[in-house]
Amino acid sequence: MLLQALHLPRIGRVNRSCLILLLVLAIFFASTFTSEEDMVDKIYREPQKISVLFNERKLSCFGRYAFYIPKISQIVWGATSFPSRISVISSSRSTMEQLVLEDVARIRRANDTAEVIFSGPGRDGLGWRLDYYEDKYAKRDGALYSRSYIELGNNIFLLSAAKAKSESEVLFLERQFRRAKSIVLADHDIHADPGFCVEHGFIRQNTYDHQEIVAIGLHLPSYPDVKFSITSNKDAYADYSPEEFDGRIREELSLLSRIKHAKDEQGSNYPARVVLREGPRNVNHWKGEESLIRRADGTHDFEWAYVGRPGDVAYPPEFSVQMFTKVANNMIGAAEKASLTDDEAVALWDKLLSSLKFRVKVPGAPEGSYYFLPGEKTDRGAKP
Repeated sequence: MLLQALHLPRIGRVNRSCLILLLVLAIFFASTFTSEEDMVDKIYREPQKISVLFNERKLSCFGRYAFYIPKISQIVWGATSFPSRISVISSSRSTMEQLVLEDVARIRRANDTAEVIFSGPGRDGLGWRLDYYEDKYAKRDGALYSRSYIELGNNIFLLSAAKAKSESEVLFLERQFRRAKSIVLADHDIHADPGFCVEHGFIRQNTYDHQEIVAIGLHLPSYPDVKFSITSNKDAYADYSPEEFDGRIREELSLLSRIKHAKDEQGSNYPARVVLREGPRNVNHWKGEESLIRRADGTHDFEWAYVGRPGDVAYPPEFSVQMFTKVANNMIGAAEKASLTDDEAVALWDKLLSSLKFRVKVPGAPEGSYYFLPGEKTDRGAKP
């Protein structure tokens, strides 16, 4: 019947039997094996725990960067400089007057020769300004410090900076004023203007010749033992000449080189570990390196590092990401056990890292390395 249905010509009995066997085998294997795409899908399926975590997500920005995080997660801010050091205090905890008085008392306690030369309303009534010398030697050298206190909404933004030797006091204070004036509240909005995302705010600026440092962590309420962090420093190692940096320093900073050096140096004392993945890893246009390991105690210890060029905003010389599991009380390995399996930890790592881009295009950034063009509307639904 099968041969009749296929309209096959009449053939010998033996050949007919062989053909029937071949057809049966073909049908069997066709039902057993899937397409290449389906096989790849079977080889890797995102763990359900991670898929559920990202059912709802949001685009969050820090410094000049942005990435997608679970909607329930929170950014935890670390050191931020642009180039003034920036910190944010809730005005529900302290008033501006209290902060200024506490800072003046702290400055004077630190050194008997410290001198506050100005404490009063900022220019054009913009917040409060505190100018001081840390000690008599700072005064002798003209090392003036200035702090600006800007109250916006329920937050007080504190900008701290030191005068460079090469600039005048007038230019230094003008620079501080411009930065203080450029801060706007941005608790939920993603801006498409050139500038720098800070805690609860945004600083508009379209120049790229100053120091830029940003460090953040990610808090996942569902998995409190997981700690994920990112740091970037645009002007790290700027004291080295390009020749010395490329000829010696770059190799020393390489993540894989540092691991190899530690192995060679420690020999049999090098800690036991299970390597989940280790080698080159490109994140967007940053051609970095990663090491994903599980320590003997079950702690996941993941790191990605990129070494760019000092002063290059599109290719920063110091750019790294880390993730640990089994963290408790800010101590790695202190939790009873990791809340994620190997597959789940790697999936979370890849999910977060794959969406890391510039928020807005910066000079030298290739196409696709940013979410928005300068001035573009940000309600179009940015895609990783």
